[in-house]
Amino acid sequence: MGTFGTGPFSSDGALDFLEELAERPPEQHLDALRHMFTYVLANRGLLWREFFPDQVVAAAALVAAALPGGEHLQHRLAELSDETDMAMLPASASDLAAPALEALLFVAGPDGPWHQGWTTEANRLDAQRTIDELIAILRGPI
Repeated sequence: MGTFGTGPFSSDGALDFLEELAERPPEQHLDALRHMFTYVLANRGLLWREFFPDQVVAAAALVAAALPGGEHLQHRLAELSDETDMAMLPASASDLAAPALEALLFVAGPDGPWHQGWTTEANRLDAQRTIDELIAILRGPI
């Protein structure tokens, strides 16, 4: 059984995603994320077979980490390991904010699959705070 936590990088699936991204050359990271978001949005019926909510949340958080307000996410990535630190985006990912937000809302919007299965009310609230924070960063200043 894998680890599944309420933070954007708190699950085995999220960490696996970050490690796979880190194995690519840094100049390919933005294209890989763009492809993921496009794939998720075009293939919603493949959720749980080809991709999982925790992977999409981690990818959206990675984009958020490169945006204003996401600095604490950069620190969290750096704390995980040297390998996941390599997954950080080399430049601002502002052009990925909209597709990241759309994919995030698909898996973690109201009643989305990210919100299913939390065993305690505290975990459910923590998970909701994680998503609310990512949405706010990806939407940017109003």
